[in-house]
Amino acid sequence: MNLPMKINVLSIPQARHRFTTIGDWWVDGADTLQIRISEEISWQYQVAVLFHELIEFFICKAMGVGTEECDAFDLLFEHEYYIGKWPKSVEAGFDKRCPYRRGHIWGYRFERLTIWLLGDSWKDYCRVTDELMGVEQ
Repeated sequence: MNLPMKINVLSIPQARHRFTTIGDWWVDGADTLQIRISEEISWQYQVAVLFHELIEFFICKAMGVGTEECDAFDLLFEHEYYIGKWPKSVEAGFDKRCPYRRGHIWGYRFERLTIWLLGDSWKDYCRVTDELMGVEQ
């Protein structure tokens, strides 16, 4: 997998996400990195999610983990949400079976740092994003 020739970042309605998330990435057939971020959150939160997705993707790339493997795990985890194995407060990326776990953990750290650097509150960020994803408080 070579470095994508393009990176396409779009904000979309929460309801259009492929999984239970506020940010998502995949590489399409034309080797373009596609990133989608929920449009209902502030620009500061969108920037934090963007950094999370970029870090996660590039760590996956370095480890040889591709879109298909990540999407297959996310589909499995969505099924596990559906059957009640996990509450939505449990993030797929922290699961020890997750192929993008290392990228997710570092993405999470960059996301948290970005919120702080932009002068916002991590607690407020979590409340807003959890509410958007339907996570029970």
